[in-house]
Amino acid sequence: MSRPQDEKWMRWALALAAKGRFTVSPNPMVGACVVLNGKLVGSGYHEKFGGSHAEPHALLKAGEKSKGATLYVTLEPCATWQKTPPCAPLIKEKGIKEVVIGLLDPNPLNHGKGVRYLREQGIAVRCGILGDEVKKQNEGFLKYISEKRPFVTLKMAQTLDGKIATREGLSRWISSPPSREFVHRLRAEHDAVLVGKNTFYQDDPRLTVPKDSPALIAGKPWKVVMISGKGCPSKARVLRDDRLTILVFSEKHLKEICRNMNDRKGSVMFLPVKEKKGQLNVRELLEKLASMGITKLLVEGGGELAWSFLEGGCVDRVIWIVAPKIFGGRFAKTSVEGLGVRSPQKAFHFHAKNFLQSGGDWIFEGYLKKK
Repeated sequence: MSRPQDEKWMRWALALAAKGRFTVSPNPMVGACVVLNGKLVGSGYHEKFGGSHAEPHALLKAGEKSKGATLYVTLEPCATWQKTPPCAPLIKEKGIKEVVIGLLDPNPLNHGKGVRYLREQGIAVRCGILGDEVKKQNEGFLKYISEKRPFVTLKMAQTLDGKIATREGLSRWISSPPSREFVHRLRAEHDAVLVGKNTFYQDDPRLTVPKDSPALIAGKPWKVVMISGKGCPSKARVLRDDRLTILVFSEKHLKEICRNMNDRKGSVMFLPVKEKKGQLNVRELLEKLASMGITKLLVEGGGELAWSFLEGGCVDRVIWIVAPKIFGGRFAKTSVEGLGVRSPQKAFHFHAKNFLQSGGDWIFEGYLKKK
């Protein structure tokens, strides 16, 4: 059972961890604070990928006051050498008497080893304080460790009747200005944003984020664009800034792509992917993106792309923006197309997490229910 002070200081550590949300991926966000006699004497967080962990930052600030203190840390301290020295021996060296942990490290390289080392050294350890909140904060990292793919959010903006464009293919603008600002901020929370080839060629999106977003300093989010054999137009708007653009295409178009784009300049990467049943293999694509350090992916696109991710079991969360408009039209595009499910019992169900009002729109956030 947690003590009142445990949750208080763990929330403090969670707030510290959140400061690294734009710069630590593919590492987890981690925060730590050192408390002596009920007072904060040192704090820190994992600031950037490859940099020092949260615990050394907090212990350095605490200095001699670490002796006999309690260390609160959102994720289990590491006990193995990787890019940086292990944290568990440093905790012992600095004289910490108790460690309170939010969540055991899900990485098999570290899982349970830090706790075991600390207890062997006579340090009291308490685990599981606000563990669910730590999981939520690091859902991308946990998905990457458990399934070797990014945590995927499928975002859609539609009318009341489920349309994402008129019968003429026009889609600007379905949602309100506040909703579009919401989407810009949402993009900044992800490592990358993906759009399908139909959206790319028809809408020529920029995939912008707020100009003052810390994500831009880190060069994020990357832009992942599915293309056909004709390649990427030299004046495409996704190429107008310095963020990396990853062009995804079928392996069968490799020679064609190389021929059409051999003079392409800027921050562009080519990513060929195998096909499965005539469509790009979504699972393979996600595995390749994960290998590049992408742990949180926002998918924006049309109904066919939405269905391919749903059918492939690759959607973890949805953000659905519903505008109080009706387009109508049997030939107007809908938010999810493809073959669809055979019966209502086969529907994809989502736990409602949030309902927000944005301008005149409603925004639904939900997490996929496990079958």
